[in-house]
Amino acid sequence: MLCLALLACLLFLAQAIAAAGAEDQRYRLASGDVLRITVYGDLGLSGSFPIGTDGTIGYPLLGNITAAGKSIDEVRETIDAGLKVHIANLSASVVVEAYAPVFIVGEVQKPGRYEFRPGMIALELFALGGGQKEALAQGENAGVQLAGLRQEYADLGMQLLAQDVKRARLEAELNERDFSYVAREELGTPDPRIVQQVVQSERTLFELRRATLATELESLEVQKKSYVEEIDTLERSGKLRDGELALLDEDVKQARTMVDRGITSKTQLREKQREISATNRDVLEFGSFLARARQNLTAIDGRLVSMRGQRRGDVAAELREVNIDILRLRRKMAYSVQAMAEAGIALQKKDGSRQAAFRFSAIRLLDGQYKEVEVGQTDPVMAGDILRVSLALEEGDVVVQR
Repeated sequence: MLCLALLACLLFLAQAIAAAGAEDQRYRLASGDVLRITVYGDLGLSGSFPIGTDGTIGYPLLGNITAAGKSIDEVRETIDAGLKVHIANLSASVVVEAYAPVFIVGEVQKPGRYEFRPGMIALELFALGGGQKEALAQGENAGVQLAGLRQEYADLGMQLLAQDVKRARLEAELNERDFSYVAREELGTPDPRIVQQVVQSERTLFELRRATLATELESLEVQKKSYVEEIDTLERSGKLRDGELALLDEDVKQARTMVDRGITSKTQLREKQREISATNRDVLEFGSFLARARQNLTAIDGRLVSMRGQRRGDVAAELREVNIDILRLRRKMAYSVQAMAEAGIALQKKDGSRQAAFRFSAIRLLDGQYKEVEVGQTDPVMAGDILRVSLALEEGDVVVQR
């Protein structure tokens, strides 16, 4: 009976949900995916990079980098290794900003384009397409809807977990304390392995952001120390110049007295006057250097204050957005619980007078060519797939293809 088979598929789907996080780690990039690459400390090397039909991305300094068929970590390692050749102490973060969409056609209520998620299976995409056409649904669609709702609820739970961990990381940054996370009971009982992966990802970002800020602050402190030392040197040199100027002034006075008495010539007086004039110019030049050094020191102090304030402001703004997203996710999950309850009641009421079997095939890009291959209900869907759905009505032991 298809009813029993469908229930078995639903149980398998629940298990597949728990493994979704692991699928993200094993996901192999495909043409059409868009990567978000962030290089901390160099905005010119950060941005969105789509994977072309040739399987590569065009990246500054490094040229075309093969991405299709590789994992995110492999691409990140390739970029890190390439950047080290040109610029020291740069580290890249790579995430999938957008997956290549998937499509569903055939005997479904809502054929068309849908967003891809690593770990997605054929039955899930079928559920997103609304299940079998209304003419054949009559009770069967409740089971498909329930599968889709369960998948949606699990996805919302994963998003809520990710946002909750991100909130803990932002709060740690805002309060300048170490990052730690303990899963909340209200999130349910997510797979500990998935929790660990999400927490580790945020921890890596936390450590990288903290190290980047510390490096920038340390650089400014070094510059500040240099200006303080320069100002001290100039001030001490200025005192020496003032002493020299006072002595020269005495020499000029003595020379003028001797000229008035006829003891010496005016030439010697003029020499002393030129010497004191040159010393005055040096004093003025040193004064200019000292003023410039003090201005630079003031600017450095301002940048130190501004950098800390700006970072706190950015984190606070991001934290506000995360809190809003968490509120939205909680509302969506509450709606999903209600919808699942309604679909469960509808599934119990179906009379089973008309049964249907689903057949799936995927049109996908293989070795540069589109090919159609048979897939099972619980087989994974690949990014960029076009899933074709056909239905077979079961009349006794006879299967009628449609």
